[in-house]
Amino acid sequence: MGNSLTNQLKGTFYSIDIEMGTPGQLVSVLFDTGSSELWVNPNCTKASNPSLCQQLGHFDSAKSSTFNNTGIKHVIGYGSGYVNMTYAYEAVKIGSAKLRNQLFGVAFDSEPENYGIFGAGPDLRGWDDPYPTVINTLVQQGFTNSRAYSLDLRSIESQRGSVIFGGIDTGKFSGHLEKRPVIPAEQSPDGATRFWIYLDGITVSTENGTEVTAFDKVDGQPVLLDSGATLSSLPGPIVNELLKGFPSAQARGPLYQVDCPVPGSNGSVNFKFGNAIIKVPLEDFILQVDESSCALGVQQNDEMPVLGDTFLRAAYVVYDWDNRNIHLANSADCGSHLTVQQI
Repeated sequence: MGNSLTNQLKGTFYSIDIEMGTPGQLVSVLFDTGSSELWVNPNCTKASNPSLCQQLGHFDSAKSSTFNNTGIKHVIGYGSGYVNMTYAYEAVKIGSAKLRNQLFGVAFDSEPENYGIFGAGPDLRGWDDPYPTVINTLVQQGFTNSRAYSLDLRSIESQRGSVIFGGIDTGKFSGHLEKRPVIPAEQSPDGATRFWIYLDGITVSTENGTEVTAFDKVDGQPVLLDSGATLSSLPGPIVNELLKGFPSAQARGPLYQVDCPVPGSNGSVNFKFGNAIIKVPLEDFILQVDESSCALGVQQNDEMPVLGDTFLRAAYVVYDWDNRNIHLANSADCGSHLTVQQI
């Protein structure tokens, strides 16, 4: 079951369209593999970007005949914000799937942004926790055969990516899909059930043809594959070695200002997972800050290492809940005529 993702604000986040309520109200929410819950905003009164908030749409429960408010309030903390919300049940349409009585949250306060979130990760308490996530509901109501989906963000210049629930598209990656077991919660950096896997190495292929090794150790670094994170985050020692591949780098707060990449250059940042090396072109890993300056797509974080959109744009990733595996390959575009294969 394929669904388009929209590149918002030049790769800042990726949104998915859903319909809420009866009759359906179109809302576009951030697609987030790093969290588990679905929530939407009822208005744009506190939005930091009101025009974007209006463009993405919002949910008016008073206009739906199937809205069922539980009255139960909850707060969710994110890496850089929070949401206060009330739980409710509602009809939710995702692509061709019409979910009945899906549990979700209606926000009444959120920071720093006001667009909703589609959490596509497992409940932090466990893979089989009874909380009815959207991924669970898709299987329970017969729309998919497995709790697995494949993510294809495309390059930063692409306006559209895609997510396929319950399947893969063999035309969207090159080589084989490398299987990596998800790290058990008790062995992970934060002790929670998330899509943690081990990273084996990082190198930088510079624009002038030299190779810089930033890190090289089998199962040496846990990383979270998080589509809700604009940037990637890695421990200080790895970032310091990575910076050797970018001699122009200068610290600007949490970011590193670097020379903007030459269009069409062969430079890349390369991430090793087992037998697979995901090559991220510099044009995808370096972000344009303004007309004359750019920033490296990684920042330092010793406690929560994440590979976010600056990595995921170059990868085709299958998130397999049921078998506790991640499968990765380099993204490619070999046509859209190939059939979707069931996982």
